[in-house]
Amino acid sequence: MVLNLLLILLLFILASASFLYIRRLQRAMSVIQERAALFHHSPAALIVVNSGNRILEWNNAAQEMFGYARAEVLGKDILDLIVPLSDRSHVLGILAKASREGISISKNFNTTKEKEELFCEWRNTQYNNTIICTVQDITSSKKVLDDLSKRSTALESSGEAIIYTNHKGLIEFANRSFFTLCPSDQTKILQSHIGDYLFGGIQAMNAILPQFDTNNTWKGTVRKNCSGAEKVFSVVITAIYNRNRLISYIANLHDITQLSEHVHSLTHQANHDPLTGATNRSAMDERLLQAIKNAQSTNTTIALFFIDLNDFKQVNDIHGHEAGDKLLAGVATNLRACLRNSDTITRFGGDEFVIIIENIKNQEHAETVSKAIQAAINEPIIIHSALVITAKASIGLARYPQDATDPESLLKAADESMYRAKKQKKVGELHEI
Repeated sequence: MVLNLLLILLLFILASASFLYIRRLQRAMSVIQERAALFHHSPAALIVVNSGNRILEWNNAAQEMFGYARAEVLGKDILDLIVPLSDRSHVLGILAKASREGISISKNFNTTKEKEELFCEWRNTQYNNTIICTVQDITSSKKVLDDLSKRSTALESSGEAIIYTNHKGLIEFANRSFFTLCPSDQTKILQSHIGDYLFGGIQAMNAILPQFDTNNTWKGTVRKNCSGAEKVFSVVITAIYNRNRLISYIANLHDITQLSEHVHSLTHQANHDPLTGATNRSAMDERLLQAIKNAQSTNTTIALFFIDLNDFKQVNDIHGHEAGDKLLAGVATNLRACLRNSDTITRFGGDEFVIIIENIKNQEHAETVSKAIQAAINEPIIIHSALVITAKASIGLARYPQDATDPESLLKAADESMYRAKKQKKVGELHEI
């Protein structure tokens, strides 16, 4: 009887132990299944490799990223499968580092089943003699960085000087070509305002903003002192917008100093007499027409002086043409010295000059100018050490609008006034019609 009870008790204990073991086994299996589900359905690509770099596990995200099904990769060497030859030694070292130190991180190229190249970030963690690899495809990010690097290299290596600003117009970058043009500006350009730097003030920059075209671009020329020398730049400024919000100005600068000087020289030659430096008849015609337009709009008076040097032929006959040329050049120099920069002095013919004076206030003003002109002509001119000539002239005057209202008639009136003065032999005196 006692033996039977003991046997029953033993069976009960064994049954209870089995039940607890089964419960624990069930819970363990449940945890394993949950972890397996988490592993396989993780949004990150997860790969487990052994110490020999052979694949033990491969989740769904890894299949989607690399194109291989789990059954295709188990037992395969991960280096042979998805790492290009150029990166294998690097990846091998990174996996070895995870085995030694417990963790390693790398960025390297990988290849898919379809031979597409990816650029991935790997985070490798050592666990129970295996390495769990978390892989993220950062190909798009690398492409953006590569594009930025290319653009930065292009900006730096461009033959044109380039600067760009932030949304406030403060200069953030200038390339090497810019500093080649303006080496003295290296320490002061960054964080200065583009308006201050190019135009001498932010307000000047604001003034050109309405001149930007439909492509948000402005083109013009800027004169600027660079390293002690004035340079002329052709400038193209482009405003960059994102959703109608200004994010930057980009300016391209091209040094056109030599070209500008050449054009200026050619323009000067085209508009000026080479002997005296006075304007020629072509330039005078344009200036006289513009002066009449200005006088019409402002209701002011123009004085047109027609000057003929007396006995100039005798100078050429007695002293030679070189002396005559020096006399003409000296007279022109003296005339420029006694008049305003806004006044026009023209060599009209061989020994004839025409002077255009705008904004004449009254007859007294005209007479004062005439006396100044006569005094300038009468200044002794040194031809050479043994010859000094004092020029004399007959001067005629015509006024707009009192004597004529168009350029041709005004010139004719001044010419007739000069001839009357010459005939009356009032040499050096003002004569007007």
